[in-house]
Amino acid sequence: MILVTAMLLLGLVASWLLFNRFPGLEQGDTQESGNQNPQLSIIIPARNEEQNLVLLLGDLSRQQAWIHEIICVDDGSSDDTASIATAAGAKLITAAPRPAGWLGKAWACHQGWEAASGELLLFLDADVRLSPAGIGKLLKAQQRSGQVVSVMPYHQIASRTEALSLFFNCLQMGANGLGLPQGRGKNKQTNPYQIGLYGPVILISQADYQAVGGHAAIKDSIVDDIALGQKLRAKEIPFALFLGDHDVAYRMYGGGLRQLVQGWTKNQAAGLAKTPLSVIILVFFWITAVASAPFYLALNLVGQQWLEAGIMAACYGIWVLELTRIARHIGSFSVIDIVCYPLLLLFYLLIFLRSLVKRILGLPVIWKYREIRLDK
Repeated sequence: MILVTAMLLLGLVASWLLFNRFPGLEQGDTQESGNQNPQLSIIIPARNEEQNLVLLLGDLSRQQAWIHEIICVDDGSSDDTASIATAAGAKLITAAPRPAGWLGKAWACHQGWEAASGELLLFLDADVRLSPAGIGKLLKAQQRSGQVVSVMPYHQIASRTEALSLFFNCLQMGANGLGLPQGRGKNKQTNPYQIGLYGPVILISQADYQAVGGHAAIKDSIVDDIALGQKLRAKEIPFALFLGDHDVAYRMYGGGLRQLVQGWTKNQAAGLAKTPLSVIILVFFWITAVASAPFYLALNLVGQQWLEAGIMAACYGIWVLELTRIARHIGSFSVIDIVCYPLLLLFYLLIFLRSLVKRILGLPVIWKYREIRLDK
């Protein structure tokens, strides 16, 4: 029991470090004229995104004062993605055949950049949603910091299946160093343990993008956002990470369980391989402690060890409260989702194991009808 208690305490310390802060975008001055800001080119890579794209373009239509141009790159869609982009007034780019060695999203983003004329580039995934103040807040963050800005969107949960993403979302934040205690000095927003960007929302200047070689430099990377962040670090170009709160959101993998499994499988092992060892250790203690409370609670109940079961029940309650504290900043997870977290953690561990095995054996995963090898 002493060992278990010590593990739980270490887990709480790890949780406090990994999720120490929740930096959101500050209020932008939306009264300023867009002409007073650098020209902003928005680039949206889209493959069969008709349902999401119409919503995102609607959000952007209410923020035209900030936007120089919207470029939608149709990456071989078989639905109405292209016609929706055209109807909304976006500049439509039909992706050319993908050269050998390129992955689909990187190739689409690269072609979007080639067509862009703005001084600032905002790469948005098609499933992102923006509040009326969203663009203004992104620009204000970039202006104040002078850095590349990337945002982890708030996860809008629309079904119980999507709630299976709880621990994936937690670790998107924790393992990337976004929640670690803030550093000191002029570049306190830049943390050496922040390993990369968040692909759904990346705001970067033309100069910085070209300095690192753009998406051409990461053309075969599965976790292109992490790879781009590493290129920035290599060039000593700082970047700032934020949480989207209710200004920048998305609905991840809304196509059902199969899409969710394939989507998370392609990212997990590749992301771990790029995570600093110190952060991996913190994540290990955190996951072990989160898993230990329900495991030993069940074990003691079966063995009729009532005192120990009571202690573990209290620990379980503490973790429910701690996960609630974290989850309210990253997604619209319900109380039921948090209380049932052992099932969600089991799902996470199974998907992580699946991703790891596929990466080790060089097995592919199918994503948007394309085969992607995880050993890249």
